[in-house]
Amino acid sequence: MAGGHESFSPNERPAALKVLVIEDNIFIALDLEGQLDELGHEVVGIAATATKAIEMSREFLPDLAIVDLQLADGSRGQDAAMVLRAEMDIRCIIVSGSLHQVTDEERAAIRPLAMLSKPLLAGELGRVIKTISDNPKDQG
Repeated sequence: MAGGHESFSPNERPAALKVLVIEDNIFIALDLEGQLDELGHEVVGIAATATKAIEMSREFLPDLAIVDLQLADGSRGQDAAMVLRAEMDIRCIIVSGSLHQVTDEERAAIRPLAMLSKPLLAGELGRVIKTISDNPKDQG
């Protein structure tokens, strides 16, 4: 799980994003939610399966998804990320201890903004999201 959190003064706070967390480990999901909240972003939900992630994305239309690869019920985060990107143009950051499981074809279809290995380094997620917030929708 991630260590410390990055903070911003009111004058440099990035634009708030609506974020869906796709993670089946509740402790990791809550840690990610806390980091995102601290960065000033709105977590619209936590999905533990690919099916739930797709349903929640259609309902909430997040700006960004944080995606683990191995999900509950044996589903795969990359399958959800491909649907989110192809059907709704939702960008993602893959956060997983299993980055080797993403094939070149999946990576090309998903066009992840970043692929971060667990455990996250302190401030790592915040730095990536700040880059995204500073350059909305022109990345990936």
